[in-house]
Amino acid sequence: MTSKERSACGAEARKDRLRDLVEAGERVGVLGTVDGVPVGWIGAGPRLGFPRLRGSRAAKPVEGDDPERIWSIVCLYLAREHRGRGLVKVLVDRAAEWARSEGADLIEAYPEDDRTPGAPFDRSSFHGRVSTFESCGFTVVEPRLQRRALVRKDLR
Repeated sequence: MTSKERSACGAEARKDRLRDLVEAGERVGVLGTVDGVPVGWIGAGPRLGFPRLRGSRAAKPVEGDDPERIWSIVCLYLAREHRGRGLVKVLVDRAAEWARSEGADLIEAYPEDDRTPGAPFDRSSFHGRVSTFESCGFTVVEPRLQRRALVRKDLR
């Protein structure tokens, strides 16, 4: 969805649209399970497949980028009772493996920047944390906005 489309519909409508994509066979991310029960999800795919990124200051392309060769991680979620066990890292690693298998050169994300001690952190954010992505081999390309950063992992 574009930002305008997303703003025009509520949470239930967004869930319905996502469900429709999945039921149509569209691959929209990586699902994490524990003992066969879904506990987490990471939204990932080709950068060009996410219209909201076109106008995003956090996801502004770097000069010289070939957006057709870049995948994006746009959100992640892990059920509270499964946090702190390294499962987000597993989801991020699986998303990177998937991107590589599909021929992507880079995978990027736009997480909350938690590198400065005492800096405010939006605990309701679904973008993840810079430190988590760094532990998965991503590097910070540059800070973005007030509390966000562009992080990337080279898949070549």
